[in-house]
Amino acid sequence: MSTPKTRFVEYENTKIAYTIQGPETGVPVVLQHGWTSNKESWTDYVSVLIGEGYRCVSVDSLGHGESDKPTEASYYAREKRAAQVAAVLDKEEIERAHFAGYSMGGWIACCMAEFQAERLLSLMIGGHCPETGTNEEAAQEYSFEQILKAMDFDWPEEMVPAMRHTFEFLEDVSGHEAAVAGAGVPVLLWKGQEEPVICKKGESMAKHNGWTFFSVEGDHIQAAMDHESVLPHLLDFLRSA
Repeated sequence: MSTPKTRFVEYENTKIAYTIQGPETGVPVVLQHGWTSNKESWTDYVSVLIGEGYRCVSVDSLGHGESDKPTEASYYAREKRAAQVAAVLDKEEIERAHFAGYSMGGWIACCMAEFQAERLLSLMIGGHCPETGTNEEAAQEYSFEQILKAMDFDWPEEMVPAMRHTFEFLEDVSGHEAAVAGAGVPVLLWKGQEEPVICKKGESMAKHNGWTFFSVEGDHIQAAMDHESVLPHLLDFLRSA
């Protein structure tokens, strides 16, 4: 599959980068990556989805990839993140789309349910539970400074504020379960079976709200990378949704 050309849309003086692949008549699917990742992380998913006739919109979240990295925290708040995705849909004249988000992308999916529900056909949330912050998901407290000490990200200095803001806003989750439940669209949750909290919590939450749930072997990273195990479930869900 050839490398798609990056497109850009401007929202409130910031540029959001994305790619779009698949037949122009295909039902659109927005793909939103996790923290520290980028739109290329969905490549294996995209190749299968476009083969099934879907039109895939892979977005670099603000602060990531080729998107701008403003230093002001307000750009990374819940309503802004949903509006940035909506700006991409507006640019491509897409009225409604399926939305798949992993980890931070799952948090953005909840923001879409809260502020842009009318743009959704369905929600697929992986590696995240609505109304569950990062510290709860990891079953221990992490500050941004602790993350920097533990991981050798080797970010340029000008990128650090953007990564700090995106990380810290992941704790802002109040009301998200109700927002997802009230969005009026089919919802799917998927988790890695070795995730310390959210696999069990996600299964319980899905049962309580009447959502679809599945889990795959492995931890948080493996549940994203194992596209061969995940994709059949996503495709079944998309067909039914």
